[in-house]
Amino acid sequence: MKTAAVLIALLVVIVGAVALWGARSVTVNRPAVRPGASDPGRATLESGKKGVTLFFLARGDFSFREEKREIEGGATTADDAKRAVSELIMGPKSGDLAPTVPREAKLLNLFIDSSGTAYVDFNQGLRDGLSGGAQEELYTVFSIVNTLTSNFVQITRVQILIEGAEIPTLAGHVDTRMALPPQYVF
Repeated sequence: MKTAAVLIALLVVIVGAVALWGARSVTVNRPAVRPGASDPGRATLESGKKGVTLFFLARGDFSFREEKREIEGGATTADDAKRAVSELIMGPKSGDLAPTVPREAKLLNLFIDSSGTAYVDFNQGLRDGLSGGAQEELYTVFSIVNTLTSNFVQITRVQILIEGAEIPTLAGHVDTRMALPPQYVF
């Protein structure tokens, strides 16, 4: 009886070791939108402008599509990030893309902490402008997150705030209580 228990325990340990040995981590890479300068987060064109990539919704196939824009280069990464979010709020220039952030939304503030989290503070218009669907909320949240994390190496996660406060969700479907990493495919 004691021998059977030892053999079962040994078998469990072996199966567990094989399972852990075969496990591989999954990494999702960011799209190749990084500037190529020596300080990647601060690359600007000679005109003082900086190229950024914004994430909008493709009409018809419900996937993210990139749209390139130029913004005025700011004194800090946070200044550049604010300009990128403001461009995102203005919506796409291409007719093939749909806006992801309600026009009622206004960016109140944005700051980046030392751990790489960007805190993006909007007015209540971000919540009020959503119709309440899960997909719409998902694309709104991650167009903001992906735009910031893809363009600024200092930003690895994004925490969305409304009127300076953490919120559990924008419209009841996506948990926004914690800072979110990028997600490009759903």
